[in-house]
Amino acid sequence: MTENKIKQLYTSNIQNLMASGEQNADYLALSAALISQTLLSGNKVITCGSPLSKMVAQHFAGLLVNYYEIERPCLPAISLSDQILNCDLEGQLTNNTNDVYARQVRAVSNPQDILVVFSINNKEPEIKSAIEAALTKDVQVIAFTCHDGGEIAGLLGENDIEIRLPTHKPSRTLEIQLFTVHVLSELIDEVIFSM
Repeated sequence: MTENKIKQLYTSNIQNLMASGEQNADYLALSAALISQTLLSGNKVITCGSPLSKMVAQHFAGLLVNYYEIERPCLPAISLSDQILNCDLEGQLTNNTNDVYARQVRAVSNPQDILVVFSINNKEPEIKSAIEAALTKDVQVIAFTCHDGGEIAGLLGENDIEIRLPTHKPSRTLEIQLFTVHVLSELIDEVIFSM
């Protein structure tokens, strides 16, 4: 029983990865080209994620700043923090989680930067408000969504890119996000450093 379950889980994940690759190949190539052009133009990549996928956002920014598999010059990227606390006028700590990324997008982004967001359920308010803030600053968005794209897909403009993963379970979505970030990192390195 246990052995069959293990094989079933691996098979299911491989099928999800293959379906995601087929569905998103063009969007990944376009994303790699867009991010590469952004970086080559002296602009930066800004990332953020839902509570479950914030580590993927941090990992992607880290791969750009450091390197993926080959040593190379640093690329400008920053992962936004969800730990920003504010004090109100009476000195009480507050943390408006719905606006936590949006305020940072407004503070650190410039037109021609790119915001890459990672969603697990397509409706996280902090991700939606970050996208809305990016749109007001003429910052293009690359959104990792799942299943049907949901509310987040509806916020994207015509110049934004959606990488929609064909998953329903948060754990599978997270796993494929991580793999897809590795694919994207390799593509970016090839575009920028094989010129």
